[in-house]
Amino acid sequence: MRRSILALVLAASVCVSAFPEPGKNVQKIYPIDSDVYQAITALYISQGLALPSTTGPWSADELLKMLDKVDTGRLSGGTLAAYQYASTELHRDTKAFKFGLTASAEAYYHTNTTDFTDESDWVRGFAERKPLLDIRLETWPGEHFYGYSALTVGNNLYNGWNSTDGYTSTLFGQYALTTNIPLVPPAVMEDLDFNIPYRAFGAFGGDGWSAEFGRERLSWGPGESGNFVIGDQILYHNMGRITTYTKNFKYTFLTSFFPYPGNYYPIIDSTTGAYTDINESGQSKSSQSTPISGLKMFMAHRLEWTMFKNKVGFALTEGIMYQSADNTLDLRILSPTSIFHDYYIRGNANSILSAELNYSPVSYVNLYGQLVVDEFSLPGEPLPGESGALPSAFGYMVGVKGRYPFGTGMFFGSLEWALTDPYLYLRYGTNTTQSLGDPGLNYVVALRMFSNAFGVSYTEQFMGYRYGCDAIVYNATLGYKQFGKWYASANFLFMMHGTHDKWTLWTDVSDASLNVSTPTTHHDTGNNGDLSASTARNAASMTTIVGLKGGYSIVKNLDVYLEADYIYIKNPGNVSTNAPIHDLQLTAGISYSL
Repeated sequence: MRRSILALVLAASVCVSAFPEPGKNVQKIYPIDSDVYQAITALYISQGLALPSTTGPWSADELLKMLDKVDTGRLSGGTLAAYQYASTELHRDTKAFKFGLTASAEAYYHTNTTDFTDESDWVRGFAERKPLLDIRLETWPGEHFYGYSALTVGNNLYNGWNSTDGYTSTLFGQYALTTNIPLVPPAVMEDLDFNIPYRAFGAFGGDGWSAEFGRERLSWGPGESGNFVIGDQILYHNMGRITTYTKNFKYTFLTSFFPYPGNYYPIIDSTTGAYTDINESGQSKSSQSTPISGLKMFMAHRLEWTMFKNKVGFALTEGIMYQSADNTLDLRILSPTSIFHDYYIRGNANSILSAELNYSPVSYVNLYGQLVVDEFSLPGEPLPGESGALPSAFGYMVGVKGRYPFGTGMFFGSLEWALTDPYLYLRYGTNTTQSLGDPGLNYVVALRMFSNAFGVSYTEQFMGYRYGCDAIVYNATLGYKQFGKWYASANFLFMMHGTHDKWTLWTDVSDASLNVSTPTTHHDTGNNGDLSASTARNAASMTTIVGLKGGYSIVKNLDVYLEADYIYIKNPGNVSTNAPIHDLQLTAGISYSL
């Protein structure tokens, strides 16, 4: 008996020692929409420092090192409150296991149930809407380890499919009033979302480094309307990343995997133009029994520096989109130190390069810019009008951010301009003459999801800038926030979008007339999603969005929030004879966390 008791005591001692003591683990991963990161950003700008790392998400260890740069002797009022908020959150005690629960009830109302009936038509889309229940498990199984998983109860992204419209949903616009509550009409039992978890991963790290593997949302860059290499609109990445950082330098290596396009192409029947459920292998896309084949992988490395007494920040990103129809992966390309462009594997990969610069000339103001290069001609290579010439594919962004303390909060604002070339993110695949049904080797990625109503779906988005190619965007934001208590903001967006989209077929510009500029007013090539694009599209669409939103913490962990967005679109569908359309979209919600 004594031996048994002694064995139990020793076993318990070993188990307890395997878990961290409260307050000793700083490997927690904070998501891209973290208020802690936003508070640190506000502190940096208000003190005239370059932006903290714009490569999210971040570990607690990294955020604490960011916080160490703040001059605490200059804090008062709103800056002091922001610092205390971030410091308190980052120094919370950790336990071996922590369960969390957030219950949210949201209602959505809009006025145009004819023209705004798709999830993409909503400013507050699926990624921004909260589930009814969010059940979280955090684990700290050791000093250097962290695990996270969130199981949600809510409604699905899509609940229907037809050959006329493709994927559809009765919960995004066909009715004036809907909610996020399952089984409340028009939602039915089949609408329950079983694609969870959307955020689940394991992480480990130490002083100055972190590694994370699993399902996670990502964002790379300082943009307010979006970012050029990785935008925050992608619901999740199946990814692995390794990050190292010091006081003035950060390096990130990332791999992210998506379904191979052969599983869901062609999008439409090349004869009728109707959406098709049959993929290029002649099998049903929506059936769970259809084998999945092929490989599509994004791989990138990103380097960030702060210079000149932390006044200037610079980031350089290089990546490739790698595709293989037969699942072949050349392991030699997985070197984080190589120049990916110099692999010379154009048949399998499409490379991309991005540079970012931000500068805080004075306190309270930060200037920033982004440049992305997808395709360009080197000296000596064919120019437009010459045989074999390739279209340039660039993206440009400039902006200014401001943070100003007032009372116990912060005023915040931004003004931003962005332009993307007509063929940015697009490219041919193995054949330089891209034909209808050929998905190309693009920076357009799909999420594979399931609906009880109709089966498997593949929904495509640009992985980089949310508005994709052929767009000019002006975006302005102004607001006030008291971290942990309340916020209010207004946003204005005006966009001119040309005729090119995620399904536009790439073409060379040996014929100089094909060398079009943004925004295009004619579509001279084919389109994988619209057979009539070359004849019907004859104008740039013009979208204006005015939005107001705010939130308030009634008591700790009990929040209410509202959002109103008015949308006006001229030349919808890029057709000049289409009458303008508009919609007023309202969201109201209440949320309680344990």
